[in-house]
Amino acid sequence: DHFGKKRLDLAGPLMASIFRTKFQQLVKDMRGYLHRCVENNKEFNLTLAVKNNIMTAGLRYSLATGNWGDQKKAASVKAGVSQVLNRYTYASTLSHLRRTNTPIGRDGKIAKPRQLHNSHW
Repeated sequence: DHFGKKRLDLAGPLMASIFRTKFQQLVKDMRGYLHRCVENNKEFNLTLAVKNNIMTAGLRYSLATGNWGDQKKAASVKAGVSQVLNRYTYASTLSHLRRTNTPIGRDGKIAKPRQLHNSHW
C-alpha cells in the first residue's frame, strides 16, 4: 500500500487511552469505597479511598510489556505497541524506527497489501 495512506497511532492518544481506562477504574473503586462507608456508617477517608498504585501499575505494565490495554482483558489488547529501541548500529536504529505493523494476519491469502508500492523507495 501507499505510505501516504498509512495510519499512525501516536504516543499521546495511546497514553490517553490507558490513562482514561485507569482513571475510570480509580473512580469505580472510590465509588465502591464510598458506598461501603455509607452503608456501615463510617467516616469517608480520602487516603484510604484513593489507591495510588492503579495509575502507576497500569502505565508501567503497558510500557514494559507492549501489550496496550488492561492486563485483565488480555484478549482485547494491542500487542507490540511499545518496544525497546535497538541501538546497536545507526543502520539498525533506522531499521527499527521505520518498521510498520499491518493488522493483516500472516496466514491471509490477500496478495495486494504484500506487494511493493513505488512509494517504498
